[in-house]
Amino acid sequence: MHIPRWATPAAAVAASGVLLTGCGKVPAGQQANAGVGATQAAPDPARQDPSAEPSPTVTPPVLQAAGVSRLGKVVTDGAGRTLYRFDRDTARPPASTCMDSCAKTWPPVQATQGAVQVDGVDQRLVGKVKRPDGSWQVTLGGWPLYRYAKDESPGEVKGQGVGGAWFAAAPDGKKAAGGQRERQQDGGDDGDDGGRDRWAGWTVVNVRKDPRLGMIVTDGQGRVMYRFDKDRPKVTNCFGQCKKAWPVVKFTNWKKLKVEGVDRSRIGFIERKDDGSCQLTINGWPMYYFAKDEKPGDTKGQGVQNVWWVVSPQGAKITKSAGGSGY
Repeated sequence: MHIPRWATPAAAVAASGVLLTGCGKVPAGQQANAGVGATQAAPDPARQDPSAEPSPTVTPPVLQAAGVSRLGKVVTDGAGRTLYRFDRDTARPPASTCMDSCAKTWPPVQATQGAVQVDGVDQRLVGKVKRPDGSWQVTLGGWPLYRYAKDESPGEVKGQGVGGAWFAAAPDGKKAAGGQRERQQDGGDDGDDGGRDRWAGWTVVNVRKDPRLGMIVTDGQGRVMYRFDKDRPKVTNCFGQCKKAWPVVKFTNWKKLKVEGVDRSRIGFIERKDDGSCQLTINGWPMYYFAKDEKPGDTKGQGVQNVWWVVSPQGAKITKSAGGSGY
């Protein structure tokens, strides 16, 4: 009897420490969901209490206005380091989308229970927002604020214009004026997806704040992902006309996977039995787009036939209404 390659047992390759599939090598211990059983990594305890208030032991942050020759007035911290805002975030409502490796390159300005000290900045514009990991971040004009790891000295603005998405914050919360640098000269990964061509051929998993649905999963271009109630973990039941209406989110390989705002241990794939292609999974659930979503951020597929749902960063379906219609 012919056994399709998507059903190859794990034991056949277990001795090598990796699982070989059409989607590339799966690192040992990685949740692959490649048509075989996988044990999900234990959840990070640090993410289990998003209601925790900011630590009172952290020194209250400082926002002060400073002049930069080519940009004019910018906002700095108490040490004179330039603070930035990110175009993929939102100000109304405030939401931060820079997580994991992005947050290492762009450390968030941490909020505390104490008042933010200001100098040359309107106190009424200052606030805070809870990040998906439960920590709190300072906002200005609703925009979350960050530092840039490559700014080595006070007054440096190496982060200005990086990826076409990062800009020094002005004292009014808007972008600082002046020249914009589309990307780093060294071509390094600065934790943004500003240039779409940069991630061509990659599988990119991101999150965004939807005003009605909360934090939801998207790809690198902001296209919303969905899961299907008639599927099962690691099993797809969407073929033919269904697949035309709900195109699959392709998984390239582990070397071309970029994840921001979602625990990487939740990411996997299945090898589809209809065409052998690899489909992204989150918590085992196959991911899809909706063909009628015309632009990034559209959620027209939400609630379609009461079986299609957008996905939270934890991989759970979100069942709030967003005005979906049948196909």
